[in-house]
Amino acid sequence: MPFRRAALWLVPVLTILAVGGAAFVAEPKARDPQPDARWLELNRKVREQSERFPGVSGIVIKDLRRGWTIEHNPSRLFPSASLVKLPLMVALYEADLRGEISLDQSFPILRHLRARGSGTLKFQRPGTRLTIHEFISRMITESDNTATNVLTNLFGLDYYNSQFLSMGLSRTNFSRTIMDLRQRDRGIENYTTPRDMARLLEWIYRGRFSGSREMMDILKAQKINDRLARGIPGDWTIGHKTGLMRDSCHDVGIVFAPGSDYVICALTTDARSSRRAKKFITSLSKLTAEYYLSGPAREAAALPRRAFWPRLFHRDATGQG
Repeated sequence: MPFRRAALWLVPVLTILAVGGAAFVAEPKARDPQPDARWLELNRKVREQSERFPGVSGIVIKDLRRGWTIEHNPSRLFPSASLVKLPLMVALYEADLRGEISLDQSFPILRHLRARGSGTLKFQRPGTRLTIHEFISRMITESDNTATNVLTNLFGLDYYNSQFLSMGLSRTNFSRTIMDLRQRDRGIENYTTPRDMARLLEWIYRGRFSGSREMMDILKAQKINDRLARGIPGDWTIGHKTGLMRDSCHDVGIVFAPGSDYVICALTTDARSSRRAKKFITSLSKLTAEYYLSGPAREAAALPRRAFWPRLFHRDATGQG
């Protein structure tokens, strides 16, 4: 296997950084104490755009090398839409680690679990079987709602809510199944915050979970690229998850940029249209990318790369996400 051959020389290093093979990327030991002038200017521009946005937005941008953070409404609750699929994926990988289930097990698509909206599995015949890993991949890369229902049905909502809490996601809940519009109309909704999503992405990036490498690869294979991905150069890599439903439009991800990788989470609600919300998210992504193009790209060679693991193992052969 190419990864194993390439990683042999890293075993002593990873042994120092990891306990039980779980955490490959340590937090930076030293951080620049004060953001530079360009970061402060980026902060100002992000806030200006957020104030002009015809709706409510929540934003977290974090430089993963230096720890600098830009936040706007980071703790505000937003209807999570398909963002709930991100912690759902993590919970399943952790269940596999504990031996509660195997990602190689196959399960059928039952008729009552087929769902409208995103994804192609709704067109499959009832009884079609896929492995859990295949369902997870469809759930993330296509935001497939049928795959999400199959995976939700394995353990139930209460199980996933307890797992979200154990991960440290204190403001993220899973109160109704995907596309259960009757429950939504009754006021039962799934919620999350920009800060919860940013934390979860950073934990995946830093290898906190046993399946972090595979999960980042799945996020990089995202097929819905009409928001954050549109704002970065074509030769950069992004691993991300989108969310879209009535009155809510989101995108959260990790961008692998010259000089430093960064988290960017943009959640919106009550916009006049999803088109406006997508354009807003793209504009935030572009602003942030311009910061990394203007300075850190030139400084990259002079700075030690602490978070080296994602670049070694998460970038595909073409360098595209």
